[in-house]
Amino acid sequence: MRGEMIGSNNSMASLQWLFSGIVGGLVILTLGATLAVHMTPPVIHSSQQQVTTQGKSPANSTANAPASSPTQQTKVSTVPTKQINLSIVATMTMPDGSTMGPTYLPTTSLYVPAHSMVTVTIVNYDIGDTDLPAGSPFANVTNVVGGSAKVDGTSYTQLDITKVAHTFTIPQLNVNVPIPGDSPTGASSLTVTFSFMTGAAGVYDWRCMDPCGSGSSGWGGPMATMGQMEGTLTVVA
Repeated sequence: MRGEMIGSNNSMASLQWLFSGIVGGLVILTLGATLAVHMTPPVIHSSQQQVTTQGKSPANSTANAPASSPTQQTKVSTVPTKQINLSIVATMTMPDGSTMGPTYLPTTSLYVPAHSMVTVTIVNYDIGDTDLPAGSPFANVTNVVGGSAKVDGTSYTQLDITKVAHTFTIPQLNVNVPIPGDSPTGASSLTVTFSFMTGAAGVYDWRCMDPCGSGSSGWGGPMATMGQMEGTLTVVA
């Protein structure tokens, strides 16, 4: 009996040991699975990718995103331009055969666009100076583009009153450019260039303001004759 009890006890111990091993194994498996779940790196989803716009899939969200604004380009306003070429000669033969001068050629009736930049080139063949009165404002270059004129490529903003031959003056536009009378040694002429801006349409008088005409005052003859040292500037809309 004792041997049977001993054998029975041994069998029970073996069963308990086996049961404990099975339970322990299950515990280990459970812990392993739990650890595996917690040790798996989390998947991070971009919130931008998850956004659905108006019921469309994220893949189409990019297509619906507003396009980036293009680089703004500065608009360069197009200003009409006009070139005027004039010359000043010492004498001019009149229809009756007489001569008179000085005079602007080929015409003193000028036509330009409104609100435009007009570039004037004047070739002065009437070499020599006629003094302006002391303190005359017509020795100064006024209201031209860049603030200066050029004589044979050299910029200037004013002349000595004793070194002026003629002027190109538009009183209503406050444009004035004195024309020098001293050419380089051996040269028969000099060239003056400048630009000015026109305004609204209209007809403006222009003239020479240097007393280069006839008579004791110098204001007679060509200085008082339309088509010689005075003319019109017609600004066309």
